[in-house]
Amino acid sequence: MARTTPPRPLDVETLFPEVASYRKTAVRLHPRLGDPSARESSLGGPVLWPL
Repeated sequence: MARTTPPRPLDVETLFPEVASYRKTAVRLHPRLGDPSARESSLGGPVLWPL
């Protein structure tokens, strides 16, 4: 299932034109619960350090 952000209720760039130059594309993460093994790294889980 693709997760997307709903359309903005207001056009911020119309209300505040001075912020238009700061616009960037963002990536939203949707973490899920999992069961990582000792060989897998995860957010909030065991960290794999490089050799």
